[in-house]
Amino acid sequence: MMFLKVENEQNKLENKNETLSLSGCFNKEWLSLTNKPQKLSMLICCVCNQIVNNAMELHCDEHENAEHVYLVGGECLEKYLEQNNGKCPIEQHSNCRSLQNKIVRKFVSELLVICPRQFELKKRGLNEEIKSEEKKHGNELDLKSDCDYEGKIKELKDDLDKSCNLIFKQTNYSI
Repeated sequence: MMFLKVENEQNKLENKNETLSLSGCFNKEWLSLTNKPQKLSMLICCVCNQIVNNAMELHCDEHENAEHVYLVGGECLEKYLEQNNGKCPIEQHSNCRSLQNKIVRKFVSELLVICPRQFELKKRGLNEEIKSEEKKHGNELDLKSDCDYEGKIKELKDDLDKSCNLIFKQTNYSI
């Protein structure tokens, strides 16, 4: 099986939008905080090994008799096919065919999550650093160090755009 070219772990940590991307597959570690692993195990993208977003189901003749469904995130499949001359990510054959899997898309959109910005801060251990900076500078940073969002993925974009406490208002403050 050929693999999608992926950034190394250090680059991922430096990429502020890693978890915030609402188009690529979702971080398994993030979703595991609020969902049981058994619930997530059937939602793994066969290209990136994360939780599928915009689920596509492979419908190639070559794996018609497979015992399980091959799910791929929409963006992962698009990139993979582009990088591998249209070859299927499962058996490397030509004429890879896929269909939207609306049931899986609906199921994923209903999964409960915490704020991905909060997740990233905790993962990097930055919450305490922010609180320390707030104490040093008083409230002049106009920065909140927590976001208590817990809701469905389908409602996440609205929270991130409009009400997340972790929207930094002073641009010269770097974490």
